[in-house]
This record gives sequence, C-alpha cells and structure tokens, in this order.
Amino acid sequence: MSKMPLLDRIRRFYRLPQDYPELNWTRTETYRRRLEQVKSGWIITGIIMLLSGSIEVVCVLGAFAGFLSLAFLDPDQQT
Repeated sequence: MSKMPLLDRIRRFYRLPQDYPELNWTRTETYRRRLEQVKSGWIITGIIMLLSGSIEVVCVLGAFAGFLSLAFLDPDQQT
C-alpha cells in the first residue's frame, strides 16, 4: 500500500475537498523560482541583521522582509 502524504490524509479524515485551485499556484515553476529568490533574500537579510548589531535594525528588516516575502509569493491575479 502506498504511503499517502500527511496533508492528503488530514483532508480525507476531515472530508475536505482534495483539490484546491488556489494550491495549484504552489506547483508552478514561477512559484518555485520566486521561492528560491525569497530564500536568497532572507539569507542576505540575515547577514545584514548580524552585521548591524542593532535590535532596531533587526526588527525593521525582519518585518520588511516578511512583508516582501508574502507579497512576492502571492499569485498574480489574472482575469
């Protein structure tokens, strides 16, 4: 018997729909490319935070990078 992914088992247990159109965005090549760019951005931001030595800079950069990450990974609205 094949092992089902955890999220699929949870969806089946709670009788949730198995396919969400919103999740298809996370399976595209564009999303994967953006995710790699966000990872690189967080690494660079982390290095800047370490070099700054200021808690204020760490807080501001963390909040700003988090906002940009969420905005950058949001799917493009196509009508």
